[in-house]
Amino acid sequence: MRRLTHMFLKRVNCAYRGSIRVGLLFVLSCLPVLTDCGLISQQRILYEAGGIRVGVVTDLSTNEQASSPVTNGHPAALTPQDIRSLLGSLEVSGWSGMIMGVFSHPLPIPVFTEAEMVLLAEPLAAAFHQATSRERVFFVIQNVSAPYQTDRTSGSLFFRDDYLHVILTDHYTLLKADTGGDETRDPRDNKGMKLWMVGPAQAATVPEEREPHWNAFETVHISLKPAEVLAARKTPQPTMNSSRQTAGAATGQPALKGDATPENTTESVNDLRTQLKEQSGMIEKLKAELEQLRNEIKSEASKPFSNSKPSRKQIAP
Repeated sequence: MRRLTHMFLKRVNCAYRGSIRVGLLFVLSCLPVLTDCGLISQQRILYEAGGIRVGVVTDLSTNEQASSPVTNGHPAALTPQDIRSLLGSLEVSGWSGMIMGVFSHPLPIPVFTEAEMVLLAEPLAAAFHQATSRERVFFVIQNVSAPYQTDRTSGSLFFRDDYLHVILTDHYTLLKADTGGDETRDPRDNKGMKLWMVGPAQAATVPEEREPHWNAFETVHISLKPAEVLAARKTPQPTMNSSRQTAGAATGQPALKGDATPENTTESVNDLRTQLKEQSGMIEKLKAELEQLRNEIKSEASKPFSNSKPSRKQIAP
């Protein structure tokens, strides 16, 4: 009986191991198919230096074999200057920790600093040139002031139809929430982030049928029309006069007139110099009068003081 039981268990064990081998072989054989179908995301790093990483990654929301194919508009021709203008129009708001957003409304800040835009411009332009219709461009920026922190500025961008879609997954200025002792952080914790556009550029309203399929980790995103944003940022804004007048009122200096021209500006400067010269002359005059008053006080103090009383005339008896 024991012998029969042992033989039975041995056969079951062999069958189990055989099923595992078959399963592994099946999975390995399916990997190329899954990759071709876009069910497994692959990424290629194209640039990595100075705490900045740029590359391309498979966009799982695309599907070339569907009845209505969904593809990205890549490769895309963008100059580094275009990249800087587009990145410079993005702002983000959010909070650090768990409850900051309950008590305040965080003000938007630029997503990228001027130095980061300079470093990102060429790598992103090159990545858009190399990306395919099934890929999107991604970026990761390390916090230079705290290089060992887990908080990073990271996200991805892709063109589809007439829109540029921007996804922000993290920002290093917004610290991760307190996990209550847990060492890991929920990747869906987006720190209450929200993306904004800097005026005069505006975010685009994407029709529902053209809206990308966003997954649970892509809740912070914004869409824009690059041509409109670039045109808006190149258009001069008539706000210089009002800002100059406000600055003049804040500093107590005469503000420039609304029709400020080089001639008017020169006249204003000359008038200001004349006023300063008159004020300097008045100050010197006051100093001279004060010095004269001091001398008079000193001369009066140096005179001898006499307590002698006038003598009375003696009257004869």
